[in-house]
Amino acid sequence: MMVEELIVGIVMNILAMLVHLGASFVLVALVMPFEKWLWKQPHLRLMLALLTANTILLCAHLIEVGLWSFIYAYRELVEFPTDAYYSAFVNYTTLGYGDALQNTRTRLLGPLTAASGILMFGWSTALLIYVLQSHLPHLVVHRSAKKPPPEH
Repeated sequence: MMVEELIVGIVMNILAMLVHLGASFVLVALVMPFEKWLWKQPHLRLMLALLTANTILLCAHLIEVGLWSFIYAYRELVEFPTDAYYSAFVNYTTLGYGDALQNTRTRLLGPLTAASGILMFGWSTALLIYVLQSHLPHLVVHRSAKKPPPEH
């Protein structure tokens, strides 16, 4: 039983990574066309890049929770199938409220869901930092270009 849970958890983590990889590819595909179009407006470009990144990554997380909730419902880990998404979300985000308890015949899928969430939130954080790092130098250059020359 424990080996089966580990296999299911590993497969689910791989699926979550594939969803996040797809979101990363979509993010690159959507952000790249705006690079040249908004080159002279770095503040607007940064704002649109962050909004796009956050929206795409949030959708990826919601899909990943949905995948986990399918497993929770299929394996009857929650009393009511309608609690599967909520329970998976609580585990994925490592909140651990405890108001929608999992069935105790499995002990590893909850922690594996949490591990999946931690990894994917880390990936999302890295992508958001990348977006910031790739845009901030242009803001500094744009800002310094607007400053008047120093008086002597």
